[in-house]
Amino acid sequence: MAEKIELDTAKKFDNFWLIAGILVILLGVTLARDITRPFTGLHSWAQASGAWAARSHAKYGLGYTKGVSTFAVGQPPTETPKRYWDHPQLAGLLSGLAMKIFGINEWSSRLMGLFINVSAFLLFLKILRGLVDDLEALLAGLILALLPLTGYFGIGGWIMLTVMGGLWSYLVLVGGLRDGPEPKTRHKIILALCLFVSLQLSWLGFFYAFAIGSHYVGRCIFRKKRPDWPLLCILFFAPVSSMLLTFTIMAGGYDWDVNKIVELYKWRSAKGEMQQMQGFDWNAWFSKLWQFCVEDFTTSILVLSGVYLTFGQLFVFMQTDKNPETGSRLRQFPQPWLFIFPAILFLLVFKGLVWKHQYWLRPLTFPLAIAGAMAILMVGDLIKKFNKKASIAAMTAMIILIAGYCVTGTNYFHSIRWQPQAKINMFKKLNAAIPSDKRLLSFEDFIVNQHKSKGGFIRPEIAWYLDREIDIARSLEEIKQKAKTGMYPCYLLPLSYYDQKTTQYLNQLSNQLRGTYKFEYVAGATGEQSKDGKFLKAGMNPYMIFDLNSKVQ
Repeated sequence: MAEKIELDTAKKFDNFWLIAGILVILLGVTLARDITRPFTGLHSWAQASGAWAARSHAKYGLGYTKGVSTFAVGQPPTETPKRYWDHPQLAGLLSGLAMKIFGINEWSSRLMGLFINVSAFLLFLKILRGLVDDLEALLAGLILALLPLTGYFGIGGWIMLTVMGGLWSYLVLVGGLRDGPEPKTRHKIILALCLFVSLQLSWLGFFYAFAIGSHYVGRCIFRKKRPDWPLLCILFFAPVSSMLLTFTIMAGGYDWDVNKIVELYKWRSAKGEMQQMQGFDWNAWFSKLWQFCVEDFTTSILVLSGVYLTFGQLFVFMQTDKNPETGSRLRQFPQPWLFIFPAILFLLVFKGLVWKHQYWLRPLTFPLAIAGAMAILMVGDLIKKFNKKASIAAMTAMIILIAGYCVTGTNYFHSIRWQPQAKINMFKKLNAAIPSDKRLLSFEDFIVNQHKSKGGFIRPEIAWYLDREIDIARSLEEIKQKAKTGMYPCYLLPLSYYDQKTTQYLNQLSNQLRGTYKFEYVAGATGEQSKDGKFLKAGMNPYMIFDLNSKVQ
């Protein structure tokens, strides 16, 4: 029989929520870091895209946007704007509300995100406290707050708040929480709302809804109990009706061309944005997954969690005694089906998301934080058999090591620049120079194309700071004709390009334009890499801005 370990942590901490408050302050300070920063950093594309759609809601109103993520610029905006159909729409509406309240700026949506992330964090701690001992819950909360993925991108905002609300209400209803409240009708209402709303916020909501529903069915089968039929109906109809609503909105946006939705799913479920791949390469996928995991969670957490989830389970199941309050063995992972299963299923179903987006690994933060905490305490338990002080020292050293890795990782995320500040400043200057009802004339269209079903659109960072329509002209004659219309105060010309032939043409065109219009030179910027060869800062070609309302004397 395995040696019995004293369950010191089975006792509740009288000051649990005081300590949790300190963790909330830690998380809040981390998320508030550079809250006013421009959209130049890691995944500035996604951040500016969400902000752009939110600005359209706040600036033009729902009568114009129809409640759908809308990519429009200028004032007045075009009558036929580009709309973004391939995501649920509620998150964009909520971000638009934040901008309506706090103003149209970079920090407004981040500020609301901070409050929502903190709320989701507290709800996670509340759930975990009902599943494990207080020390385990607090240590998992500390790790969650420290992770680079959390520190830079947050816990997940509205979607994770509704997911945690759904998990909490479900566990209350099935009696799965220690000292949980008595199940009442209001908990079913909360569960139904959370399941429905989560799928209006993100596709991720489906995977947690599926995990909760399948968990309940399995629980009834395993315990040979008849299900609570109202609860079972909620677990099925709330997410299914929400998903049908989302697909109906999408299909309507695509003129009822369901093939576009199918093609989008095939794209996201296969090679995604790794376009140069011939077919799907699992080796390349796992390599990229590991790279992002190291960046998001640090090697220290991955190693600790990996050891705990494999070899550590031998020590867990060697314990014959169970915690009388939680009903589980010492250091046993709580509710793995509800925490681990949806994260793994999401990554496998939408594996095409991994290539360029670290933040899609967000569902892994919760199981890895829990596993990391269990691993630290398990090591402490083993050493404690020989020396209690050495046990405390070892756990403290591991926490300090993890904190160091996490701070370094978060600093690395903040140091990355997908867009040069010089380019952002250039577009800000153009925005000030061009009236809101006029347009920019440019050699480049700045259009990006991710997938044929989405269609092309202006790169979001540029649209956010320029906020003007862009038209194309690539010859001297065309530029002169456009200038006569009075719609184009400025012409933007890069001085170099990706190929030598185009660069030669640009030099020729710039010489012609210099003899006709006054101009301003915008210096380029050199890209940077970290010491270990990782991408750090994007470079920028030099540009010239020609004043089309002027003439060279």
